[in-house]
Amino acid sequence: MTIVIIPATSRTNTFVVNALLSFPRPPSIRLVAHTHTSQRRLQETFAGRPNVSAVVADLLDLPSLRNAMNNCRTVFYNGPVLANEAQMGKNVVDAACAMDVEKLVFSSVLHPYISHLPHHRAKLEVEEYLFESGLNYTILQPGHLMQNISVSNALQSGRLQVPFSVIVMHGFLDLADFAAVAAAILRARPSAHSRARYELVGDMATYRDVSQWITEYARMPIGIERVERDAAVQRQVNSGRLRDSYGCDALLRMISYYDERGLVGSCNTLRWLLGREPTSVKRYIVREAHL
Repeated sequence: MTIVIIPATSRTNTFVVNALLSFPRPPSIRLVAHTHTSQRRLQETFAGRPNVSAVVADLLDLPSLRNAMNNCRTVFYNGPVLANEAQMGKNVVDAACAMDVEKLVFSSVLHPYISHLPHHRAKLEVEEYLFESGLNYTILQPGHLMQNISVSNALQSGRLQVPFSVIVMHGFLDLADFAAVAAAILRARPSAHSRARYELVGDMATYRDVSQWITEYARMPIGIERVERDAAVQRQVNSGRLRDSYGCDALLRMISYYDERGLVGSCNTLRWLLGREPTSVKRYIVREAHL
């Protein structure tokens, strides 16, 4: 069984790959890179893993996507936030159909129907296209990622930097929990989780709660610094996570939306899928502080 990960270089997908490799008998994994430089980096990273290979494909080029999915059973797709992300997702669906893939696991977003958030709506468009394709699928809808909380920076600087209201509730999700669920679904038989859509939230909290919990752990006051929206966007551009004006606009809109409404959800589905309590923000803080 070969599992294709598209694209293989994102933070979320790296968690999924590592979760798959943690099994005693890990599956064959094919990592899809956008450039030959990224492909070489992946090959170097996983040089000691004979079950891991890397190929190059363009999300806007169907032949290269079909080639990347040749002789594979399952595909995991978590697309980038770019102006043409909806078309990229549709191309992945078309390629999977053409190559008779048995299951496509699509990482979407919690509440994709929020019309104020263009990247949410783009993912909803892909969800609809996937549903209508007739392909066997599972859709994962992750909430607000705990990994956006830099515990180490807060402990070093004595302050937690946040670009939106600290009293608005969010549905947090640990990427380790997300990866555990994704890996289990990817390894399961094709009929398991067929045509399912799972909202994934692990804990509910405000950023004021987060600041207080880091304060309790550190036994020193951790303040909250409100970061200007433009500065928050520029940081993401500098890190390489945002690559076009669409992504910048999407982040600005998201910050404005979070400032008023946050992103909330239920923890029940994740608890059921994990078979245990999801990671809480408090547990995440302790874990990250010890790294």
